Amino acid sequence: MSGIVVKQARHYRTVGGRHVCGLCPHGCRILPGSRGICGTRLGGEGALVADNYGKVVAMNIDPMEKKPLYHFRPGELVMSVGGYGCNMDCLHCQNHSLSTVRDGGGRHRTIPPQELVGICRSEGVRNLAFTYNEPTIWHEYVMDVHSLADGLDLIYVSNGYISPEPRKEVLDRIAAINIDVKGFSEEFYRKVTNAHLAPVLETAEACLAAGVHLELTYLLIPGLNDDDTQLQDFCVWVADVLDAHVPVHFSAFHRDHRMRDGRDTSAEDLLHAKKTAGEAGLKFVYLGNLPIKEGRDTVCPSCGATVVTRTGYQTETDGLDGGNCAACGEQVNMRV
Repeated sequence: MSGIVVKQARHYRTVGGRHVCGLCPHGCRILPGSRGICGTRLGGEGALVADNYGKVVAMNIDPMEKKPLYHFRPGELVMSVGGYGCNMDCLHCQNHSLSTVRDGGGRHRTIPPQELVGICRSEGVRNLAFTYNEPTIWHEYVMDVHSLADGLDLIYVSNGYISPEPRKEVLDRIAAINIDVKGFSEEFYRKVTNAHLAPVLETAEACLAAGVHLELTYLLIPGLNDDDTQLQDFCVWVADVLDAHVPVHFSAFHRDHRMRDGRDTSAEDLLHAKKTAGEAGLKFVYLGNLPIKEGRDTVCPSCGATVVTRTGYQTETDGLDGGNCAACGEQVNMRV
């Protein structure tokens, strides 16, 4: 492991003494010595610096299903790495011990790209996920890791809040992504995340157009984003604008961070969301963060056979023939 790395940011311009960041839709105007909203873009005297470059706070080998990705290499392991900071400010953030840190907090270790790739190879994994905090703000590091990662597939677990030019760079390099759609109204995004909905939807659409495997997560927060209007609009958008075969994970909320009032998500809430999704025509709907058997396995939408069985993070793929249903041959949007 090496020491401090000073890395110039990739997407910015300097106007009137301020560095205007072009990495995400916030477009922060950053004075020398100041930081952008994400906490990782640091204004230098002559350049904008990616102050989080190579600074790893968390690293684990996880089941792929933990990302959650249920239709990408089911049952395989993935090296998961994360840093600090975030370009959203969600009141309910369930990973705030990482996302709210603005300078590393002394908790990180610096791992150069070649060392990270070497760790993956020594552990015998072919999947590398940028997760735990928002990978968009680790952009320079991801680009450099990819340049050395022949034989490794890169994965994003992301909020999808990224500008078009860096988004294209990412989508040219990753194999799969899970996008966390926080809610389905501009009002919710503005009040709860300090961001906007439209760029997230654009990112999801761009993923499909680029051929990147896409799955979506929707955290159900009672009284805020679980009303029938938002749920129905979300499901119809997935079915009509994206593809009805895109896997959707409805996940249970628990009170955390700056959102301590109200109640946690119930099993009934999750089952109602699953029913709404089914009525909209979605083919693969899963339920998470609560021990509910329904919404765990992958079922062929054509013949009804169970093609992937999941017990916790134990995955059985006996019902698969390649990426298809072994019983009837139907494609089930599964990349193996």
